[in-house]
Amino acid sequence: MKLLDVRRIYDPGCHCAFTDIIRWRDRVYVTFREALNHSVNHSGQIVVLGSADRGRSFQRHARLANACDLRDPHFFVVGERLGLTIPSWIVPDPDRGVPERVRLSHIALSDNAVDWELRPAPELHGRTLWRPRPGPDGVLYAAAYGPSQSDTDYGVKLCRSSDGWTWETISDIHMADGANETELCFLPDGELLALVRRQKEPRHPLLARSRPPYTAWDKTDCSRFLHGPLLERLPDGTLMAVGRSYEPLDGGKQISGCVTRAFRLDADTGRLDHWFTLPSGGDTSYAGLCHVREGEALLSYYAGHEYAHGSYRGGDEPQRCAIYLAQLDLS
Repeated sequence: MKLLDVRRIYDPGCHCAFTDIIRWRDRVYVTFREALNHSVNHSGQIVVLGSADRGRSFQRHARLANACDLRDPHFFVVGERLGLTIPSWIVPDPDRGVPERVRLSHIALSDNAVDWELRPAPELHGRTLWRPRPGPDGVLYAAAYGPSQSDTDYGVKLCRSSDGWTWETISDIHMADGANETELCFLPDGELLALVRRQKEPRHPLLARSRPPYTAWDKTDCSRFLHGPLLERLPDGTLMAVGRSYEPLDGGKQISGCVTRAFRLDADTGRLDHWFTLPSGGDTSYAGLCHVREGEALLSYYAGHEYAHGSYRGGDEPQRCAIYLAQLDLS
């Protein structure tokens, strides 16, 4: 694995974050949220960029918006259509009778990546649907997180869909420890891995494993902090995990703030070994990966390291983060 190149591909001067990338119909598409800042607010919209030259140049294809704060988009393909799962918030507005924010998920489908049909998913009200993955049975699987049995805790459930619009719950992956953003990865033999972000100290992720019908889970603690997880099985069988990291590397010094790093994951032990660090800092992470040709992949992520106000901002404080694209040699 070699990191060949990293470049900024989108930077309108505000907060652009929470990326994903896909190759569909021989084009590369990148999606992300564009907003005032990281926090929940009325400004969150979803942008879709497209490239006809394998990521060398991009054009804006679509902007999705409604009355909610749209966030964390992830691509999927169902039949001949391109889809997006879009975690969302109904933003508090006491003057309009909305006393507190409400979590929900939206689904969008398109025939051309330009015109999108956007709908809420009522069966996921109160839950956030994360990145879908195609399963060995030909249907889509995704993890959804939200309040668990305790009013003060979070948990993650496994969901399944045959059409992208409607989702049924299959099992509980992990219903404690502040479990939330959960990345799925299928192995060639049908086993399903779930890399679960946890808020409970020391905030190391949990690796859960299950075999069909994915109703029972074995679990292992991972070895270091990782948020906004991406988990990919590379062509040689290596498991690569990418996310937000701030722990010092083995034998190294404590770094200042967060960066986005890639790790090799040992699925048997949960050990995460540092592979490479992307140019990043401040508010950063939430990567996506797609293969563009044999031995070459593109990785999308966001970061605020180039800007004085690129770290987390709340309220009405503006924040600037840009979208980056890394070129990887997998040979």
